[in-house]
Amino acid sequence: MLERFRGTGQDPVRVAERRLAAAARQRRRQARGERRRFSAEARRRRRRWYVVLAAVGALVLFVAAGVFTPLMAVREIEVSGVESVDAGKVQEALERFEGRPLALIDDGEVHRALEPFPVIQRYAVERVPPHTLVVRIEERTPVISVAGSEGVQLYDAAGVLLGSADAAPAGVPLGEGALTDLSSAAFRSASRALRDMPADLRGQITGASATSAQDVTFALASGITVIWGDADDSRRKAVVLQAMLSSLADQSVSRIDVSATEAPVFE
Repeated sequence: MLERFRGTGQDPVRVAERRLAAAARQRRRQARGERRRFSAEARRRRRRWYVVLAAVGALVLFVAAGVFTPLMAVREIEVSGVESVDAGKVQEALERFEGRPLALIDDGEVHRALEPFPVIQRYAVERVPPHTLVVRIEERTPVISVAGSEGVQLYDAAGVLLGSADAAPAGVPLGEGALTDLSSAAFRSASRALRDMPADLRGQITGASATSAQDVTFALASGITVIWGDADDSRRKAVVLQAMLSSLADQSVSRIDVSATEAPVFE
C-alpha cells in the first residue's frame, strides 16, 4: 500500500535550483573580490615601478648633466700640502683640468700632471661639487745629503734627488763612506733610520757613516758619536737615545751605543 509523501510542502527540485543559484551568486561575488584584489595589487606594483623608473631617470639626468654639460665643470683648483715645491708651478700644471666636468677628471692624468715634480711623494684627488677640484699633496722629506761637484745633493729615504745646497742643511746630515753609493745596502739602512726617527732628533745629527747596513753611525752636533747599528727598530732606538741624551746632559759623554736597545752603552 502506497503512503503519501509528507514533506514541507516545497518542491525539492526548486529548492535545489535555488541553492545552486545562490552558490553561483556567491562564486561570482568571490570572483569579483579576487579580481578587485589582484587589480589593486597590480596597481601597487605599477606604482612601485613608476617610482623606481622615475628615480633611475632622475639619476641618469643628473649624471648626464654632470658629465656632458658645464653645470659641474671645474672652475676652481685647490692645492694643499705644498711647502718646498713651487706652488705656482703645481697650479699651472693642473690648469689643464679647468672647464672639464668633475666626473671626467682622470686620476691617471692628474698623476701625469704631477710627475715632473720629484718632491711630491703622494697625492689625493677630491672632487667637490659643483666646481672644485682639490689636490692634497704630501712631499718627500730630505733625510741625507751627499757631497757633489758643487755643494751637496739632498735625498729622501728612497734615494730620490730632491735638490741641492751649498752645505748640508739642519736635519739633513752629510753621508760619508758607503753612504755615498745610493744603491748600497748601507745607504738604504742609514736613510731608513733617519726617516723613522723624530725630526727634532734628526736635526741634531750632522753626519752619518757606515761600511755596511749593520754598522750605521751618526755624529751629533754636540760631538757625541752614536752607534746605531742597522735600521731595525729605529723608532725604539730613537726613544732610547733621546732618553739617554736627556739623562746624561750634565755628564761628559763621547759615545752612545743604542744598537741593542735592551742594553744601551755610553762612555
